Amino acid sequence: MQHVAVGFLDEIAERGWSVIPDFIPAEVVTEMREELRNLWQEGEFRRAGVGRGASLQVRPEIRTDYVHWLEPNALTPLQQAYWDQIDTLRQTLNQEFFLSLRSFEAHFAVYPAGSFYKKHLDQFSQTRHRIISCILYLNPNWTPADGGQLRIYEADGLGHTDVTPYGGTLVCFRSADVFHEVLPAHRERFSLTGWLRTE
Repeated sequence: MQHVAVGFLDEIAERGWSVIPDFIPAEVVTEMREELRNLWQEGEFRRAGVGRGASLQVRPEIRTDYVHWLEPNALTPLQQAYWDQIDTLRQTLNQEFFLSLRSFEAHFAVYPAGSFYKKHLDQFSQTRHRIISCILYLNPNWTPADGGQLRIYEADGLGHTDVTPYGGTLVCFRSADVFHEVLPAHRERFSLTGWLRTE
């Protein structure tokens, strides 16, 4: 983390988001993608919903991806190594911004061809525990023509930046402030999406 910490923190402070290419090596991307694919083939994914708890609803007009939540007490060695990297990031963010981040939650996500997620914020209206969103992409040989970009909207609402989901790239942003969407993917799109939380 040390080689990206300075630029990363500046970008989070100034615009609310940052992109870190090659956050994990290509061979780890491959191994983690295999874990995801095995779970997918075993039927361990569920249609993703909108909202939380009793208000959770499947809304295919808003999002059409599938997710598998990871249990912090039952992580594979590969997942634990990633958790440890994110924990280092958590400590760095706490030291710099006094965010009181205490935990991390995450799920694997699969976007089948044609899937999308409309413009939204990651923080729920009922609870304010999600502070920093962290998306790690696990896609092999992705190109811009494959779609599935993460569109990050500027705070003034007048512009946006599209991030291509190259394998190994980590995107972090402030969950309560950064509106974003996933553009339609033209082939299967894989990620590990998580949130640093204050509880």
